[in-house]
Amino acid sequence: MSAGGVPTVVAPAALSLLLQEPRYEVIPARGIEQKTAVLPAGTTVTVTASPSLGLDRTLEASVALAARGLRVVPHFSARMVAGRDHLRRLVDRLEGTDIREVFVVGGDADPPAGDFVDAGDLLEELAAMTHPFTRIGIGGYPEGHPLIPDDKLLAALKRKQPYATHLVTQLCFDAGALARWVGAIRAEGIELPVLVGLPGVVERRKLAEISLKAGVGASLSYLRKHGRQLVTLARSRRYDPTGLAREVAEYAADGSLDIRGAHLFTFNQVEPTLDWVQRSS
Repeated sequence: MSAGGVPTVVAPAALSLLLQEPRYEVIPARGIEQKTAVLPAGTTVTVTASPSLGLDRTLEASVALAARGLRVVPHFSARMVAGRDHLRRLVDRLEGTDIREVFVVGGDADPPAGDFVDAGDLLEELAAMTHPFTRIGIGGYPEGHPLIPDDKLLAALKRKQPYATHLVTQLCFDAGALARWVGAIRAEGIELPVLVGLPGVVERRKLAEISLKAGVGASLSYLRKHGRQLVTLARSRRYDPTGLAREVAEYAADGSLDIRGAHLFTFNQVEPTLDWVQRSS
């Protein structure tokens, strides 16, 4: 790291360390079992939840993938859970499987299906019941959120921290902004290890669409800040995350940030993302 906090030339070992045991996020759409068949046994796969597919599909795919020897992390979307009894049924469905971790998010369902309006609500309810989970992840927004002020995002992190074991960042194309955000939350007492959300080797059109919808991607400030990246996406068939990952890897080499690894948003383009990881690590 240079004196000004800007990454210098990245040592190959830094990138290899960042990608040593990456997580692959997938959407439980039709055919996902076949798309993930290329992943070695023991690979961590996180399975998203969305109002269009429903939590039942998230759990169905999660159980099927876990039975094939993958380490599976289903997403629990608070706003899709109808109440305590529904949460209990979700947890019970995972009893007897090898699934020992969940990722808790607020979610996009509007209106919410029940009384849980954010991840904190669900985490508190989950803590009050018996469950098999030894690890619980929560999300963070390095570049803010278009609908939630920064002070409320920080307050939410502080509320959720006692119930979580780690934090996964939202998709972010700016390694410097990511590092500054991690440093800022550390100064505010957030001590959870961080897994950095990075795009995989994704079709450029899909990534551009998702980037504009996720986190601050809907804001004009994001468009102004990241216009160059979106233009680059439009000129190539697939996004190559190598440059971004190298910058993040150099920041991750600063042990004070406690960045533990990468969470790869594959948008179900698992095989090209896996190939890239194997070439880069």
